[in-house]
Amino acid sequence: MSALVSVIVPVYNAEKWLERCVRSILGQSHSELEVILVDDGSGDRSGEICDEWADRDGRVRVIHKANAGVSAARNDGLAAARGEYVAFCDNDDFYAPEMIARMLEMCVEGDCDIAQCGVRKGGDGSLPDTMPDTMPQRVKVLTGREVLENFYTLCSPWIWDKLYRREVWNGVRFPVGSYTDEDQRVVHHLMGAARRVAVSRQELYYHFIHPQSVMNRGFDTRWATDAMDDRIEFARRENLTRLLSETVARRLYKERYLLAMNRRYNRDADSRRAFDREHRPLMRRYYREAMHTAGVSSRHRMLMSACRFTPTLYHLYNWLKWRVVKGERNVRFGEIK
Repeated sequence: MSALVSVIVPVYNAEKWLERCVRSILGQSHSELEVILVDDGSGDRSGEICDEWADRDGRVRVIHKANAGVSAARNDGLAAARGEYVAFCDNDDFYAPEMIARMLEMCVEGDCDIAQCGVRKGGDGSLPDTMPDTMPQRVKVLTGREVLENFYTLCSPWIWDKLYRREVWNGVRFPVGSYTDEDQRVVHHLMGAARRVAVSRQELYYHFIHPQSVMNRGFDTRWATDAMDDRIEFARRENLTRLLSETVARRLYKERYLLAMNRRYNRDADSRRAFDREHRPLMRRYYREAMHTAGVSSRHRMLMSACRFTPTLYHLYNWLKWRVVKGERNVRFGEIK
Protein backbone atom coordinates (compact mmCIF):
# COMPACT_ATOMS: atom_id res chain seq x y z
CA MET A 1 0.00 0.00 0.00
CA SER A 2 1.54 3.30 -1.07
CA ALA A 3 -0.48 5.83 0.95
CA LEU A 4 1.51 8.49 2.80
CA VAL A 5 0.73 8.55 6.53
CA SER A 6 1.50 11.63 8.65
CA VAL A 7 2.30 10.77 12.28
CA ILE A 8 2.06 13.77 14.61
CA VAL A 9 4.01 13.70 17.88
CA PRO A 10 3.63 16.61 20.33
CA VAL A 11 6.89 16.81 22.27
CA TYR A 12 7.43 18.38 25.68
CA ASN A 13 10.26 17.55 28.11
CA ALA A 14 10.40 13.94 26.94
CA GLU A 15 14.14 13.30 26.60
CA LYS A 16 13.83 10.06 28.60
CA TRP A 17 11.30 8.47 26.24
CA LEU A 18 11.47 10.28 22.90
CA GLU A 19 14.10 8.04 21.31
CA ARG A 20 11.96 4.92 21.82
CA CYS A 21 8.86 6.71 20.53
CA VAL A 22 10.42 7.97 17.29
CA ARG A 23 12.32 4.73 16.69
CA SER A 24 9.05 2.75 16.90
CA ILE A 25 7.39 5.01 14.31
CA LEU A 26 10.28 5.06 11.83
CA GLY A 27 10.60 1.28 12.21
CA GLN A 28 7.07 0.63 10.96
CA SER A 29 6.62 -2.07 8.35
CA HIS A 30 4.74 0.58 6.35
CA SER A 31 7.59 2.93 5.47
CA GLU A 32 5.79 5.70 3.56
CA LEU A 33 5.59 8.08 6.48
CA GLU A 34 6.20 11.64 7.47
CA VAL A 35 6.84 12.08 11.18
CA ILE A 36 6.01 15.56 12.45
CA LEU A 37 7.69 16.27 15.78
CA VAL A 38 6.22 19.41 17.36
CA ASP A 39 8.61 20.65 20.05
CA ASP A 40 6.32 22.60 22.37
CA GLY A 41 8.96 24.76 24.05
CA SER A 42 10.72 21.91 25.86
CA GLY A 43 13.13 22.84 28.63
CA ASP A 44 15.27 19.70 28.33
CA ARG A 45 17.08 18.10 25.35
CA SER A 46 13.86 17.09 23.59
CA GLY A 47 14.23 19.79 20.90
CA GLU A 48 17.80 18.70 20.16
CA ILE A 49 16.73 15.07 19.93
CA CYS A 50 14.04 16.06 17.42
CA ASP A 51 16.63 17.85 15.27
CA GLU A 52 19.00 14.87 15.47
CA TRP A 53 16.27 12.58 14.15
CA ALA A 54 15.52 15.01 11.31
CA ASP A 55 19.21 14.92 10.33
CA ARG A 56 19.23 11.10 10.40
CA ASP A 57 15.97 10.42 8.53
CA GLY A 58 14.46 12.56 5.80
CA ARG A 59 10.96 11.47 6.77
CA VAL A 60 11.17 13.49 10.00
CA ARG A 61 10.06 17.12 10.10
CA VAL A 62 10.43 19.30 13.20
CA ILE A 63 8.39 22.28 14.34
CA HIS A 64 9.83 24.34 17.21
CA LYS A 65 7.36 26.61 18.97
CA ALA A 66 6.78 28.43 22.25
CA ASN A 67 4.97 26.35 24.83
CA ALA A 68 1.20 26.46 24.28
CA GLY A 69 0.06 22.99 25.35
CA VAL A 70 -0.58 19.66 23.66
CA SER A 71 -3.74 20.81 21.84
CA ALA A 72 -1.95 23.69 20.09
CA ALA A 73 0.97 21.38 19.24
CA ARG A 74 -1.33 18.80 17.67
CA ASN A 75 -3.17 21.51 15.74
CA ASP A 76 0.15 22.78 14.35
CA GLY A 77 0.98 19.22 13.31
CA LEU A 78 -2.36 18.85 11.55
CA ALA A 79 -1.79 22.12 9.67
CA ALA A 80 1.60 20.83 8.48
CA ALA A 81 0.49 17.27 7.61
CA ARG A 82 0.65 16.24 3.96
CA GLY A 83 -0.38 12.61 4.23
CA GLU A 84 -3.52 10.97 2.95
CA TYR A 85 -3.90 9.51 6.44
CA VAL A 86 -3.08 10.96 9.87
CA ALA A 87 -2.08 9.28 13.14
CA PHE A 88 -0.89 10.52 16.53
CA CYS A 89 1.57 9.28 19.13
CA ASP A 90 2.29 10.76 22.54
CA ASN A 91 5.99 11.39 23.11
CA ASP A 92 6.32 8.75 25.83
CA ASP A 93 4.31 6.04 24.04
CA PHE A 94 5.25 3.78 21.13
CA TYR A 95 3.84 1.71 18.27
CA ALA A 96 3.97 -1.99 17.52
CA PRO A 97 6.02 -2.50 14.30
CA GLU A 98 2.95 -3.37 12.22
CA MET A 99 0.54 -0.79 13.67
CA ILE A 100 0.31 1.59 10.70
CA ALA A 101 0.24 -1.22 8.12
CA ARG A 102 -2.49 -3.09 9.98
CA MET A 103 -4.65 0.01 10.50
CA LEU A 104 -4.19 1.12 6.90
CA GLU A 105 -5.26 -2.34 5.78
CA MET A 106 -8.39 -2.04 7.95
CA CYS A 107 -9.23 1.33 6.38
CA VAL A 108 -8.69 0.18 2.79
CA GLU A 109 -10.35 -3.24 3.02
CA GLY A 110 -13.36 -1.88 4.90
CA ASP A 111 -13.56 1.38 2.94
CA CYS A 112 -13.31 3.17 6.29
CA ASP A 113 -12.38 6.70 7.27
CA ILE A 114 -11.13 5.69 10.74
CA ALA A 115 -9.49 2.54 12.11
CA GLN A 116 -9.11 1.87 15.84
CA CYS A 117 -6.88 -0.70 17.55
CA GLY A 118 -6.45 -2.00 21.09
CA VAL A 119 -4.10 -0.42 23.65
CA ARG A 120 -1.64 -2.03 26.05
CA LYS A 121 -0.83 0.07 29.15
CA GLY A 122 2.09 -0.21 31.54
CA GLY A 123 4.93 1.49 33.36
CA ASP A 124 8.66 0.99 33.82
CA GLY A 125 9.70 -2.55 33.04
CA SER A 126 6.22 -3.69 31.98
CA LEU A 127 6.31 -2.50 28.36
CA PRO A 128 9.19 -3.97 26.33
CA ASP A 129 10.01 -2.37 22.99
CA THR A 130 8.14 -5.15 21.18
CA MET A 131 5.48 -7.55 22.37
CA PRO A 132 4.11 -10.76 20.94
CA ASP A 133 0.59 -10.17 19.66
CA THR A 134 -1.85 -12.49 21.40
CA MET A 135 -5.02 -10.46 20.88
CA PRO A 136 -7.69 -11.50 18.39
CA GLN A 137 -7.55 -9.75 15.03
CA ARG A 138 -11.28 -9.73 14.44
CA VAL A 139 -12.46 -6.43 12.95
CA LYS A 140 -15.87 -4.80 13.23
CA VAL A 141 -16.84 -2.41 10.44
CA LEU A 142 -19.62 0.03 11.29
CA THR A 143 -21.00 3.34 10.17
CA GLY A 144 -19.90 6.39 12.13
CA ARG A 145 -23.45 6.74 13.48
CA GLU A 146 -23.46 3.12 14.71
CA VAL A 147 -20.25 3.80 16.62
CA LEU A 148 -21.76 6.93 18.17
CA GLU A 149 -24.88 5.08 19.30
CA ASN A 150 -22.62 2.43 20.89
CA PHE A 151 -19.99 4.96 21.91
CA TYR A 152 -19.17 3.69 25.38
CA THR A 153 -18.74 0.07 24.32
CA LEU A 154 -17.07 0.41 20.92
CA CYS A 155 -15.14 3.69 20.91
CA SER A 156 -12.14 4.54 23.05
CA PRO A 157 -11.88 8.16 24.31
CA TRP A 158 -8.31 8.53 23.02
CA ILE A 159 -6.97 10.06 19.85
CA TRP A 160 -3.74 8.08 19.54
CA ASP A 161 -5.10 4.55 19.02
CA LYS A 162 -6.63 5.43 15.66
CA LEU A 163 -5.71 6.07 12.03
CA TYR A 164 -7.73 8.74 10.23
CA ARG A 165 -8.38 9.60 6.64
CA ARG A 166 -7.24 13.21 6.56
CA GLU A 167 -10.62 14.56 5.40
CA VAL A 168 -12.39 13.71 8.70
CA TRP A 169 -10.32 16.47 10.32
CA ASN A 170 -11.82 19.14 8.08
CA GLY A 171 -13.38 21.63 10.50
CA VAL A 172 -12.21 19.69 13.59
CA ARG A 173 -9.36 20.86 15.82
CA PHE A 174 -8.29 20.34 19.41
CA PRO A 175 -9.57 22.92 21.92
CA VAL A 176 -6.61 25.06 22.98
CA GLY A 177 -6.48 25.60 26.73
CA SER A 178 -8.16 22.28 27.61
CA TYR A 179 -6.51 20.71 30.66
CA THR A 180 -6.61 16.95 30.15
CA ASP A 181 -9.66 16.06 28.10
CA GLU A 182 -8.63 17.36 24.69
CA ASP A 183 -8.97 13.87 23.20
CA GLN A 184 -12.48 13.43 24.52
CA ARG A 185 -13.52 16.82 23.17
CA VAL A 186 -12.93 15.76 19.56
CA VAL A 187 -13.46 11.98 19.30
CA HIS A 188 -17.26 12.14 18.91
CA HIS A 189 -16.95 14.87 16.26
CA LEU A 190 -14.54 12.70 14.28
CA MET A 191 -16.84 9.68 14.49
CA GLY A 192 -19.66 11.93 13.31
CA ALA A 193 -17.60 12.92 10.26
CA ALA A 194 -16.69 9.30 9.38
CA ARG A 195 -18.73 7.28 6.89
CA ARG A 196 -17.41 3.95 8.15
CA VAL A 197 -15.17 2.90 11.06
CA ALA A 198 -13.12 -0.28 11.58
CA VAL A 199 -12.60 -1.41 15.18
CA SER A 200 -10.15 -4.09 16.33
CA ARG A 201 -9.01 -5.30 19.75
CA GLN A 202 -5.52 -6.14 18.48
CA GLU A 203 -3.13 -4.28 20.78
CA LEU A 204 -0.90 -2.21 18.51
CA TYR A 205 -0.45 0.96 20.59
CA TYR A 206 1.58 0.90 23.81
CA HIS A 207 0.66 3.57 26.35
CA PHE A 208 3.40 4.28 28.89
CA ILE A 209 2.23 5.46 32.33
CA HIS A 210 4.70 7.28 34.57
CA PRO A 211 4.42 9.75 37.48
CA GLN A 212 4.83 12.83 35.23
CA SER A 213 2.25 11.66 32.67
CA VAL A 214 -0.64 14.05 31.99
CA MET A 215 -2.98 11.09 32.43
CA ASN A 216 -1.50 10.39 35.88
CA ARG A 217 -1.64 13.80 37.55
CA GLY A 218 -4.48 12.96 39.88
CA PHE A 219 -7.70 14.74 40.76
CA ASP A 220 -8.76 17.92 39.06
CA THR A 221 -12.32 19.27 38.88
CA ARG A 222 -12.02 20.00 35.17
CA TRP A 223 -11.32 16.37 34.26
CA ALA A 224 -13.56 15.42 31.31
CA THR A 225 -16.55 17.58 32.35
CA ASP A 226 -16.19 19.99 29.43
CA ALA A 227 -15.91 17.04 27.06
CA MET A 228 -19.08 15.44 28.44
CA ASP A 229 -21.01 18.72 28.19
CA ASP A 230 -19.86 19.08 24.58
CA ARG A 231 -20.87 15.49 23.84
CA ILE A 232 -24.34 16.10 25.30
CA GLU A 233 -24.88 19.09 23.02
CA PHE A 234 -23.51 17.15 20.05
CA ALA A 235 -25.86 14.21 20.72
CA ARG A 236 -28.85 16.56 20.97
CA ARG A 237 -27.92 18.32 17.74
CA GLU A 238 -27.41 15.07 15.82
CA ASN A 239 -30.47 13.36 17.36
CA LEU A 240 -28.38 10.53 18.81
CA THR A 241 -30.80 9.27 21.46
CA ARG A 242 -28.69 6.52 22.98
CA LEU A 243 -25.50 8.59 23.11
CA LEU A 244 -27.45 11.40 24.77
CA SER A 245 -29.05 9.19 27.42
CA GLU A 246 -25.75 7.45 28.25
CA THR A 247 -23.77 10.69 28.44
CA VAL A 248 -26.33 12.54 30.57
CA ALA A 249 -26.26 9.65 33.06
CA ARG A 250 -22.47 9.59 33.09
CA ARG A 251 -22.41 13.36 33.64
CA LEU A 252 -24.38 12.84 36.83
CA TYR A 253 -21.98 10.10 37.94
CA LYS A 254 -19.09 12.47 37.22
CA GLU A 255 -20.54 15.07 39.61
CA ARG A 256 -20.79 12.47 42.38
CA TYR A 257 -17.19 11.46 41.67
CA LEU A 258 -16.02 15.08 41.85
CA LEU A 259 -17.81 15.62 45.15
CA ALA A 260 -16.27 12.45 46.59
CA MET A 261 -12.77 13.38 45.40
CA ASN A 262 -13.15 16.91 46.75
CA ARG A 263 -14.07 15.55 50.15
CA ARG A 264 -11.17 13.08 50.09
CA TYR A 265 -8.32 15.18 48.68
CA ASN A 266 -9.14 18.85 49.28
CA ARG A 267 -7.45 19.71 52.59
CA ASP A 268 -8.58 23.32 52.65
CA ALA A 269 -11.89 23.45 54.56
CA ASP A 270 -13.12 26.72 53.04
CA SER A 271 -12.30 25.57 49.52
CA ARG A 272 -13.94 22.20 50.17
CA ARG A 273 -17.17 23.83 51.37
CA ALA A 274 -17.17 26.26 48.43
CA PHE A 275 -16.78 23.37 46.00
CA ASP A 276 -19.69 21.53 47.63
CA ARG A 277 -21.90 24.63 47.41
CA GLU A 278 -21.08 24.93 43.69
CA HIS A 279 -21.48 21.28 42.71
CA ARG A 280 -24.42 20.02 44.78
CA PRO A 281 -26.87 22.12 42.72
CA LEU A 282 -25.26 20.59 39.61
CA MET A 283 -26.02 17.13 41.02
CA ARG A 284 -29.69 18.08 41.31
CA ARG A 285 -29.68 19.65 37.85
CA TYR A 286 -28.15 16.65 36.09
CA TYR A 287 -30.36 14.23 38.00
CA ARG A 288 -33.52 16.02 36.84
CA GLU A 289 -32.17 16.29 33.30
CA ALA A 290 -31.16 12.63 33.17
CA MET A 291 -34.46 11.34 34.57
CA HIS A 292 -36.36 13.32 31.93
CA THR A 293 -34.17 12.21 29.02
CA ALA A 294 -35.78 9.68 26.70
CA GLY A 295 -34.00 6.36 26.30
CA VAL A 296 -32.30 6.18 29.71
CA SER A 297 -32.30 2.51 30.70
CA SER A 298 -33.92 1.22 33.90
CA ARG A 299 -30.45 0.18 35.11
CA HIS A 300 -29.16 3.74 34.73
CA ARG A 301 -32.29 5.11 36.44
CA MET A 302 -31.65 2.89 39.45
CA LEU A 303 -27.97 3.84 39.54
CA MET A 304 -28.78 7.54 39.15
CA SER A 305 -31.22 7.41 42.07
CA ALA A 306 -28.58 5.71 44.21
CA CYS A 307 -25.99 8.24 43.04
CA ARG A 308 -28.26 11.16 43.92
CA PHE A 309 -29.81 9.99 47.20
CA THR A 310 -27.69 7.14 48.65
CA PRO A 311 -24.07 7.83 47.64
CA THR A 312 -22.71 5.20 50.04
CA LEU A 313 -24.68 2.50 48.22
CA TYR A 314 -23.60 3.90 44.87
CA HIS A 315 -19.89 3.90 45.86
CA LEU A 316 -20.26 0.35 47.21
CA TYR A 317 -21.69 -0.76 43.84
CA ASN A 318 -18.75 0.80 41.99
CA TRP A 319 -16.25 -0.78 44.39
CA LEU A 320 -17.80 -4.23 43.88
CA LYS A 321 -17.85 -3.69 40.12
CA TRP A 322 -14.17 -2.78 40.19
CA ARG A 323 -13.40 -5.90 42.21
CA VAL A 324 -15.18 -8.07 39.63
CA VAL A 325 -13.63 -6.43 36.58
CA LYS A 326 -10.22 -5.80 38.21
CA GLY A 327 -8.35 -5.14 35.00
CA GLU A 328 -7.65 -2.69 32.25
CA ARG A 329 -10.62 -1.42 30.29
CA ASN A 330 -10.26 -2.18 26.59
CA VAL A 331 -12.64 -1.82 23.69
CA ARG A 332 -15.40 -4.36 24.27
CA PHE A 333 -16.81 -6.45 21.46
CA GLY A 334 -20.37 -6.97 22.70
CA GLU A 335 -23.20 -7.14 20.25
CA ILE A 336 -24.49 -3.83 18.93
CA LYS A 337 -27.87 -3.05 20.43
